[in-house]
Amino acid sequence: MTPRTQREGAGFVIRRSIGGSFKEAETDPFLMLDELPPTDYKPGEFPGAPWHPHRGMDTVMYVKRGRCGHEDSMGNKGVLTDGDCQWMTAASGIEHNEGTGHPGGVLHGFQCWINLPAAHKMDPPAYNDMTAASIPTVQPAPGVTAKVIVGQVAGTKALVQPLVRVQYLDFMAEAGATYDHALPDESFATCVAHVYQGSGTFGAEAKEAKAGQALLFAQAGGGVHFTAGAEGLGFLLLAGVPLKETVVWHGPFVMNSQQQIRQCFADYQSGNLIKHKAVFRQL
Repeated sequence: MTPRTQREGAGFVIRRSIGGSFKEAETDPFLMLDELPPTDYKPGEFPGAPWHPHRGMDTVMYVKRGRCGHEDSMGNKGVLTDGDCQWMTAASGIEHNEGTGHPGGVLHGFQCWINLPAAHKMDPPAYNDMTAASIPTVQPAPGVTAKVIVGQVAGTKALVQPLVRVQYLDFMAEAGATYDHALPDESFATCVAHVYQGSGTFGAEAKEAKAGQALLFAQAGGGVHFTAGAEGLGFLLLAGVPLKETVVWHGPFVMNSQQQIRQCFADYQSGNLIKHKAVFRQL
């Protein structure tokens, strides 16, 4: 599957697999996955995603290459650079500004939204800013490297575990390298591979995918097998346990009913969206 291309934020172009060609009913609990393809921007050219609100989900910004800043309405701020990741729990509400201060040069990254259970949508918001150096990296097989952002690979566990049971992994493999990644158990029924570099084959059926394409595994079972192509392979593997809850999504808000969505907009328009101060943690 080739992800849909569209403009986001203040006008930059992304590839959207989850939430585009794949729908949230198929990828529960993942709502959206956008890739900002490697793009060489002039200083000040990247427009970012100016001030906007969120409620009801986790958002994950992973900078594969480049540098950009972020800040929120409660004074939290930081800078993400090559290999850094920010796992933000918007929960009860937050307003933030992403992609600020890009100095020019190549920028390549990903934005993912993950649904929160109804019982936790109004929890206090929180940040986990993970530097590249803090994210565990493992070589589970010859020629295969994995960054364990959330979840685990070959016994190496991530530093953070969000409320929802998911895995967010960055696999990089040399030409011809192969690996069988084991999922924790059969409840991890949702599994998506989003290829950003090179090509490879996936699963028992050896389905092919190359950079700019994504695969949804109908039955991942206990794991995912992959083999890198002649140019090597780089891909994100997102796997999770479906929440199986009603999803009502409008713009930056993801709730469980239309009434709750109307309340989100009423809170935002009246200046009452922010219910709790976000907790910021640098790893």
